[in-house]
Amino acid sequence: VSSASSDVYKRQIVALAQSMGLRVVAEGIEHQDQALFLREHGCDFGQGYWYGRPQPAEALRFDLPPVALPED
Repeated sequence: VSSASSDVYKRQIVALAQSMGLRVVAEGIEHQDQALFLREHGCDFGQGYWYGRPQPAEALRFDLPPVALPED
């Protein structure tokens, strides 16, 4: 899943984005060790099969509290 050389690239990409004041989103996370590595090295967000498989919008039913939107 990972190699020493690819880990170097991942760390450097995260560091470069952070040095530019950007937040980092990692895509394609499929295994727990990938998620842990990225979190430990400062990745802000992640998505991929490790977190959940794609599903239709109808399956994503959950309740959120109402939020007041700011007026223009």
